[in-house]
Amino acid sequence: MPSRPDDVRQSLGLPDFVDPVDVGEASLAASQTWGDERPATARGLSTGDPAAGVARPFGSAGHESRFAGDDSGDGDNASARPGRAGRRRQGGSASGYGQSSFGTSSFGASSSGVGARSGAKRKAKEQLTWAEKAERREKRAAARREAEAAEREKDPIGYAREIVLTQLTAMPRSRSQLADKLREKEVSEDVIDVVLDRMEDVGLVDDEAYAAMLVRSKLASRGLARRALRQELKRKGIDDDVATVALEQVDDDVEREHALVLARKKMVTMSRLDEPTQTRRLAGLLARKGYSGELVWSVIRQVQEEAS
Repeated sequence: MPSRPDDVRQSLGLPDFVDPVDVGEASLAASQTWGDERPATARGLSTGDPAAGVARPFGSAGHESRFAGDDSGDGDNASARPGRAGRRRQGGSASGYGQSSFGTSSFGASSSGVGARSGAKRKAKEQLTWAEKAERREKRAAARREAEAAEREKDPIGYAREIVLTQLTAMPRSRSQLADKLREKEVSEDVIDVVLDRMEDVGLVDDEAYAAMLVRSKLASRGLARRALRQELKRKGIDDDVATVALEQVDDDVEREHALVLARKKMVTMSRLDEPTQTRRLAGLLARKGYSGELVWSVIRQVQEEAS
C-alpha cells in the first residue's frame, strides 16, 4: 500500500508546512550531484515508493505519478499532467544548479587555503621563543653590516657623504656629532676629515651658526641660563671659543628676564602654599636652569612681592 503524505511527514519528523515530495526531490537531486550512496530504504521512502527496499530510476512512471499528485501511481495521469519535477527539468535541472553553485567552484577552497597558510605562518611566528627572536634580529643586523661593509669598501667617500647628508636632513648637527656618527659606521679618520672639510666648504656644516641657533632655541624653549647653555654646547661638541661667541647674545638683562618668566609661571601654581614652600620650590627650579644664587634670590623676592 502506498505511503500517504501524512505518514511520510510523520516518519521524517517534518512540520506540517513542508511537502514530503519536495524533500524527496531535493534528496534525489543531491544524490545525482554528489553521488550520495544512500540505503535503498531511504531512497524508497524519499520517492514515495511502495516497495521500501526498491529504488526506481528518476523519471519512471511511478515517480511521475507521485510528483503529479496521483497516489495510485498511474502513468497516464503522469504523462497527461507533469508535476513539479517535470517542469523543473524543462527549465533547468536541480542537479545542474547544485553543481554550478557548489560542485565546481574553487574560490572558497583557494581562499581558505591562503588563510590557512597565513594563519600557520603567524602561529609559527608567535611560537618563537625570546632567544629565537633575538637570533633572527642578530642575523638581520649581521646581513645589514655586511652590506654596509661592501658599500664602504667600494666607495668610502660616497658612503660617508651619504651618512652625513642623511644626518643633516633630520636636524642640524655639529662637526663633532657628524664625526662620531661616521666613526660608529667604521669610517676611517682620513675619509672623515675629507668629507667634513668638504661639507664645511659648501656651508652644510657650520659650528658657529649651529651654536648660535642652539643658544636661541634653548633659551626660548627652556629658559636656560648661560651656565647651562655652555654645558649644552659642550655636550654637542662645540669648542669653548665658539661657545663663548654664541653666548654673547645672552647678557645679564636677558638672563634676568627669562628667570622672572619662569618664576612667575611657577608662582601661579603655588598660590595656596606658604612662603617658605614657595621659596624652596622657586630656588630649586631656577638652580636647575643654571642661574646663579644671587640672581635666584633677587628674582624670588621680586615675584613674592608681586604676588602679595
